[in-house]
Amino acid sequence: MNRSAIITLEITIAALVLVVLIGTYLASGFTYDALIWILLIALGIGAMYLLKKHNSPEVRRIIAIMGVLCIGISFAGLLPPTPLIPATPTIGMVFGMVLLLLHWRMKRQDGDLGLQDERSLRIGTYGIACSWYLTYIVVILLATAITLGGMQVPAESVVLILIILMPISTILFQTYYNHKGDIS
Repeated sequence: MNRSAIITLEITIAALVLVVLIGTYLASGFTYDALIWILLIALGIGAMYLLKKHNSPEVRRIIAIMGVLCIGISFAGLLPPTPLIPATPTIGMVFGMVLLLLHWRMKRQDGDLGLQDERSLRIGTYGIACSWYLTYIVVILLATAITLGGMQVPAESVVLILIILMPISTILFQTYYNHKGDIS
């Protein structure tokens, strides 16, 4: 594909995303929740696009500005007198903090850090796979305990457990396989 075709494709995708976001806002009846979610989604798409394309000091600054904007948008979501979905400001603040942490990590990242050998890729793959299996087992155990044992667990607690379990177990499995050595 030549450069002009890629630029045309990117503009078309951006226009479609913009139409979907505006349509969502209009269909919601002009609620603050929809506006905040649309702005956060647009910032997220923009951040991921920049990360895929470039890793320069300018992009890192833009990512940091996007993180501050997400936190600001979330604080603005706390101000209106109309009731919001309780998770809306919290999700925005978390997303902004993730972008700021991403900026910090990219700033400290070495140029050769992206290079990986086959062993490192295999360790990463095994760690993620084991994390998925562990999460799957935890979901089955929770479902069984709730269904058969009559255990009362709020949905927020289940989601929080899974959100915390996934990255921590991935890191632990990858560290274990890294110390273990070669994976056959």
